[in-house]
Amino acid sequence: MSAHVEPATLADYDLMDPAVQQCPYAFYALAREQAPLYRMPSTGFWLVTSFDLCREVIRQPDLYASGVSPMALKPGGVLPEVVAEYAKGWLPMASCSTSDPPRHTRVRAFLEPLFTAKRVRTMRPLIDRTVRGLLDALGDRTQVEFVGEFSHPLPMIVIAELIGVPDADLARFKAWSDAIVEPFSMMVSREREIECARLVVEMQHYFAALLDARRREPRDDLLTELVRASEDPALGFDLQEQLTILTIDLLASGNETTTAALTSGMKLLIDDPAPIAAIRREPALLENLAEEVLRLESPAQGMFRRVTHDTTLGGIALREGELLSLRFGAANRDESQFPDAERIDLHRRQPGKHLALGIGRHHCIGAQLARQELIAAFGALLERYEAFALAPGLPPPEYTPSFFGRNLRALQVTLEPRRR
Repeated sequence: MSAHVEPATLADYDLMDPAVQQCPYAFYALAREQAPLYRMPSTGFWLVTSFDLCREVIRQPDLYASGVSPMALKPGGVLPEVVAEYAKGWLPMASCSTSDPPRHTRVRAFLEPLFTAKRVRTMRPLIDRTVRGLLDALGDRTQVEFVGEFSHPLPMIVIAELIGVPDADLARFKAWSDAIVEPFSMMVSREREIECARLVVEMQHYFAALLDARRREPRDDLLTELVRASEDPALGFDLQEQLTILTIDLLASGNETTTAALTSGMKLLIDDPAPIAAIRREPALLENLAEEVLRLESPAQGMFRRVTHDTTLGGIALREGELLSLRFGAANRDESQFPDAERIDLHRRQPGKHLALGIGRHHCIGAQLARQELIAAFGALLERYEAFALAPGLPPPEYTPSFFGRNLRALQVTLEPRRR
């Protein structure tokens, strides 16, 4: 007779545990069922896991403010050594996605026109050219490390060219971009957090020099547009704010989440190749594939909100100052909104209904660019290759520990070329 196994309870999980972060979906499902607003004992944060409650919070940005720094939430706050490193450069300000009016309004007024659907359509030749170049570089090889050879360089090359970064400098940007994002994971060591601050300051000085060069010699790039915006009295960006926009809002936000989505999308197609045949029959379904990838493996698993005054959410009283973590990764698999939520459905009604790119005031500014990069990438991959599989003889791929994002460290893939 087999031993009786007690069913799992929420107390069995801690979302700050790297083992849980590897695959949080069993915990998310349990939380949606038992306590869609759940106070995590290890942190005191409220986790919001149902679609309806996440949407309710997002739609009330004055009641639930965005100005929360994950770095400052760690025990002891920001390390003195980190502050000392930033004293050699500029202390980063809150990004557009983690700030509130009036600053959010000013920054968004500059960024939003840069990534409208119309303007992103003009970027498609750059995206397609970059995709082709990366795939051509793979040559006849049938095994590749997908992150390093495709999903990271694609969005990095695109955003760097749009910003106006010289090609010769691109090799430095992986380390810099990682240094921006990693501290927000709330999982890095003390030593790594200090090293990240040093690298960010190094990047700040690099961009400060480029901004100065564009003031002297303007070009057709985002650096020049930012210089012009800094001279607009209605925006009035000082150098500290310009550097925050460049390093966080454009560089990191413009590539890290797309890298995660591209990699997750490949892993999803390896695990369930059925959508490949459907897309080959009906290429227009590539758009729905992009939405399903974003829904199933939301690159930003969660965002913080702070309660601005006493209120009630989901029948639970919340006090001013309490913190909520909106778990988009949970909300986007909510069966009440997405039937058969655990699988790719290319014919899902309202495929873009998910919360992966936000809604309302904090809807992702680069959403259209991310979608076009996903569509172009998977379109080209399915045109060149018949099938994909995990490379044999290797451990399962691992996700980088993070309370915020969902990023595979690496993905060794075998490629089966299409027979012409």
